Amino acid sequence: MALYLVSYDIAEQDKFEYKPLWGALNSIGAVRILYSEWVVVDQVGRAKAIYDSIAPLTLATDRLLVQEILVDASWDKLLISNADYQALLRHARR
Repeated sequence: MALYLVSYDIAEQDKFEYKPLWGALNSIGAVRILYSEWVVVDQVGRAKAIYDSIAPLTLATDRLLVQEILVDASWDKLLISNADYQALLRHARR
């Protein structure tokens, strides 16, 4: 398994148009860790597939990144507890 970061920049005026994106992220088991960052556990080599499944739900002016997270991580003040994030990191590769 692998842990993926999904990160996006959306225009402030468009922030209320993203319920379908957030619903899609929830449906694939993603967890919101910061306002515009989510993590999801999936098989190794799935960054493009994750991207392809959610990119149509963003606007052409948005930015979107899906990238595997490695176990080497440091963080502060996430929207989830440190224990919950450490549990997710167990899926990250070394």
